[in-house]
Parts: sequence; C-alpha cells; structure tokens
Amino acid sequence: MLVASVTSAQQGAPSLDAILASFRGVEGMELRFREEKRIALLSVPAISEGTVHYMRPGRLARRTTSPSPQVVLIDGDELRMSEGGRVERIDLAAQPVVRSFVDTFSELLRGDRAALERVYRVQFTPREGANWTLTLAPRASPLDRFLREIRFEGEGTSLRTMVMTEVSGDVTTTTFSDVNTRRRYTAAEAARVFSLQ
Repeated sequence: MLVASVTSAQQGAPSLDAILASFRGVEGMELRFREEKRIALLSVPAISEGTVHYMRPGRLARRTTSPSPQVVLIDGDELRMSEGGRVERIDLAAQPVVRSFVDTFSELLRGDRAALERVYRVQFTPREGANWTLTLAPRASPLDRFLREIRFEGEGTSLRTMVMTEVSGDVTTTTFSDVNTRRRYTAAEAARVFSLQ
C-alpha cells in the first residue's frame, strides 16, 4: 500500500507514478557516488567513491575507485565482483536477502512500482518543486531481520542520496553527483563498462 504525504503547498508536486514513469524513459544513466558507512564497532566511517552505470533493462555496474579498485556487476540473476584480482560470482536466485538489496536500485530505475511494493511498504513524499523522498520498509522476513529501511531522495529522475538503515543500527549514506540520465552506451563502451576489467 502506498502512503503519500501531501500538503496544500505541494499541489502540482511530483507523484510516485510520475517519477517512476520518468525513470521508465531512461535508457542509460551514469553517476558518481560517495558512500559513507557508519558501523557501530568503528569509530570512523568507512568511505568509498566511484561511479555507477545503468543500462536498460537492468544492467548495473558499480566501479569503486577509492579506497581500492572494485567492480560489481549485476545482470539478470548473477552478481559478479572483482577485487584485487579475485573474482566472485553469486547466484542471486539462491540468495533472497542479497537479491532484495540488489533488485531495489534496479527496480527504481526501471520504474517498476509493482516489484517495489511486493517487497516493501512504500512511502512517497513530494517536496518543493520536482524534489521527492521515497522510503522503502521491508514487508516481511528474512529481509526485515536485516534492513529497517532504504530512503531515496531525488529531483525528477536525478538521484541525490540513498540512505540504508540496518536493524543493527549501521547506516550507509550514498551521495550521488554528476548524474547523467541521458547516457547512451555504444556497444564498445558497454563491453568495457559492464565487464570486470
């Protein structure tokens, strides 16, 4: 069930359906990220930076450049990761919790409301202008044993932040910049970007 918070000052503000429809029109996206993970056992946050690449219908590549090179690829039911010369493959169909985490970002970019609502209680809050907040809280186990909520903030189809709060109290805040929602990957670019090289 969708819960929408709307005030009189927000008349004409974006709706969830309008935002998701806009995402469905995005063929490719490239953005920079800065991730700050605050873990209860650590006195300082773990910080990483890099780029995220998306190509419809659901290819994702996260290329971390700092503190050390890492590539994570998502394509269909497989997640592949390369770090320090080591390659790991995860069958997402056999890992429902990991699959839920992974699918959330792809489902948002695909504009797939039904898929989001199958897994999460969805709260959409329009803000001033084209700004919005989307909060996703897991509906059931096993995901709700690990994740409290994921909150996205954006302007139109331009993502600004993603905040993931775990049941443990750990919080991961990802800030996006240099968002290009009109990215078109040539065959040669796609072969390079969506690879473990």
